[in-house]
Amino acid sequence: MSDSLINLTEFSLVWGPIDLPDPAYSFDDNWKSEIYTPKEIADAILAVSQVRLVHDAKPDWTAWVARWESGHHYIEFDILDCPFAPDNEIRPGIASYWGGSKFETHCTMSELLRVWHGIQKRCPGVWLHNTDCRMYSPDSFQKTFGVVE
Repeated sequence: MSDSLINLTEFSLVWGPIDLPDPAYSFDDNWKSEIYTPKEIADAILAVSQVRLVHDAKPDWTAWVARWESGHHYIEFDILDCPFAPDNEIRPGIASYWGGSKFETHCTMSELLRVWHGIQKRCPGVWLHNTDCRMYSPDSFQKTFGVVE
């Protein structure tokens, strides 16, 4: 896999189904999505090796920042907290859900994939999403962008 550094400015992490069809688009809702709370995704990100909390969720989740680092390489994450009616049918009782995470990268593709896989260990319905609403699994991302492991 290439050791070239990547800068993914048009991608974010989002929630979706456990098994993502290929191709998949976020406006296509023909699946049962996994909904995560901000705390669940924060815990999943922080469980990845070499990730540290930069700023906690005080006064709210907009302040939360985590960073994966290896030498001068890094991935920095935020969390979008979205209100959710506690009487919803998908996850009754939760008052907010994770709406996605933008991230800043200065890492290799293989490093991004390793961190992403680490997040998916706790939250398997987490996918990459671009500005065209296309959603990618690790496999479809590698195929689309010619990444070979």
